[in-house]
Amino acid sequence: MHGVGYGTSISGAQGTAVGTGPANTAAIVAACSEANTAAKMADAYTLNGYSDWFLPSKDELNLLYAQKTGVGGFANNDYWSSTEYDANGAWTQNFDGGSQDYNSEDFTLPVRAVRAF
Repeated sequence: MHGVGYGTSISGAQGTAVGTGPANTAAIVAACSEANTAAKMADAYTLNGYSDWFLPSKDELNLLYAQKTGVGGFANNDYWSSTEYDANGAWTQNFDGGSQDYNSEDFTLPVRAVRAF
């Protein structure tokens, strides 16, 4: 999936803290016209009757990394967060070494949709 929306600065998608993923995702979905963004895929996800999924913020994704063994299902790759870095990039979490980095939103990277718990 592509990131937030390449070349588009999205007001309301800069939240990094735990709990800001849903607002970031909603802002991206509302502002970005591109069909296959990471946020739109997470927002549209439905599993076991639940449709309240979102793309995690930078800090939420870091918590997932810290618990990756217990949660399971992660590849040793970078994953998109919903936290915009600037108009051309967003924060990602590396699930091999744990680093968080800026990546250009025109890259295709995996997505992990989450629900609040």
